[in-house]
Amino acid sequence: MKDIILKHTLLNAIQYSGKADIGAVVGKVLAENPELKKDMKKTMEAISQTIKEVNSWGLKKQQKKLDEMGLKLEKKPKEYKHELPELPNADKGKVVTAFPPEPSKYPHIGHAKAALINYLYAKKYDGKFILRFEDTNPELAKQEYYDAILEGLKWLGIEWDKLDYITDHMKKYYEATEELIKENKAYACFCKSEQIKEHRKNMTECMCRDKQTQENLGDWKKMLSGEIQEGEVSVRLKISMQHKNAAMRDPSIMRIIDRPHVRTRNKYRVWPMYDFGTTLMDSWEGVTHRIRSKEFEARKELQNFIQKTLGFPVTYIDEIARFNLEGVESSGRKIRELIESKELLGWDDPRLTTLMALKRRGFQPEAIRDFLLATGLTKTESTITWDKFESFNRRAIEPIANRYFAVFDPFEIKVNESPKITQAKEYLHPDHPERGSRTIPVNTSKIFISKDDYEKYKGKKVRLIGLFNIELEKNVEYAGNEIIQEMPKIQWVSEDNIEVSVVMNDGSEKKGIAEPEVISLKVDDIIQFQRFGFVRLDDKRGMKFYFTHK
Repeated sequence: MKDIILKHTLLNAIQYSGKADIGAVVGKVLAENPELKKDMKKTMEAISQTIKEVNSWGLKKQQKKLDEMGLKLEKKPKEYKHELPELPNADKGKVVTAFPPEPSKYPHIGHAKAALINYLYAKKYDGKFILRFEDTNPELAKQEYYDAILEGLKWLGIEWDKLDYITDHMKKYYEATEELIKENKAYACFCKSEQIKEHRKNMTECMCRDKQTQENLGDWKKMLSGEIQEGEVSVRLKISMQHKNAAMRDPSIMRIIDRPHVRTRNKYRVWPMYDFGTTLMDSWEGVTHRIRSKEFEARKELQNFIQKTLGFPVTYIDEIARFNLEGVESSGRKIRELIESKELLGWDDPRLTTLMALKRRGFQPEAIRDFLLATGLTKTESTITWDKFESFNRRAIEPIANRYFAVFDPFEIKVNESPKITQAKEYLHPDHPERGSRTIPVNTSKIFISKDDYEKYKGKKVRLIGLFNIELEKNVEYAGNEIIQEMPKIQWVSEDNIEVSVVMNDGSEKKGIAEPEVISLKVDDIIQFQRFGFVRLDDKRGMKFYFTHK
């Protein structure tokens, strides 16, 4: 015992500037020799005395003693800091970045990356970060989506210096459109969408392009007044129908959507298209730099053209590749359809990577941030496995998640010839004995193990974790208390117990029983059901948990 305690005390002291921590040392000592748990009073006294002595030596003597014992401190792998590369033409205090979501769905992990990168760049240069809602489609914009985006980004720790909405700037869009029409740089086009696609494909001009300025202005006024109906007309920029970039072939910039808007009701019926909307907001807000996903790369030339045409400085925009998590749907349209058809439980369904779903499962904001930065600013698209993502979260929750016993699909056994034990004690966390222990009631005539374990180990000796060994024959027999490393260790619950359920990551639900101390948990507590996985308590009334991961 003395050698084990001295070894771990020295290793811990040298790692932390000559001062060993009792909690860390206790955890390492007990992990190496669990038998020392039997007389914790004696063990704790020995550890306290050793720490007191070793801490008084100083680093030089500690290192010498460690060398004499033939031990070396294992070097911890270097923590990689995910530094953002420098931005071109970025001056301290003058950088303005933005994240412009459309309030048409709940934010997912892909949105979170774009928001995080822009936010961190603003911080890096002591600049300003703007959260802007590009809410120009009254059919899709809903208050719950605005709220979900605000809540999700706050949960991730992203703070904005300004909150903006395109719907607060509609009059300025109307003025900009009228200016372009007066300068013969835009025209009202009555072609149907199929005709416009055909003209773009063939690089040909339609008859609307040759209309006089006054006629275009008259049509524009009719769009605003309601004399022209939705779907009949759009305002298009006059660029070139022979341009090699299809996005530059007279793109539409304004169209009619005659529906009430959640923020402005029936105040407006003519709305900016994406390129016109986002580009002018960048200009009016003074956005200097923006990082966004690669899917918009083909739009950059058009957006630069719009800014130059209206006399604004060009915003520096760089694109990064989207990443996909294996087997996860991210399309807002498809998710809405799956929710409506009841194939998904909602926007927080555990099969999704919406921030709401990840939060409900027990993922930690800091783990998500670290993971997103680790994916880098590459332009190469990739599909990332859940294992990699979960490894970031595991590092965050493993130290904080206390341990408990639970059995799913329980199978009742009676242990013959067992000692008269009425309770067992286990640490809340094996690496943090200072947190204390929990008491688990035992009735050897009624112990529950999982049916899977019973079938798997039938005819073999196994150890009931923290209790004793048994032989899983037709009649279950007591098989001693010696801890044998090779012996399979299985989960168990006795009487009393608590009924629990866990919503799994595939949307299914597992029901089981757990040790009674889980009743003291609070909603949002993240724990580990040993040999099952990490879970988060979602609803205390029914002791309903959500599965986080293994």
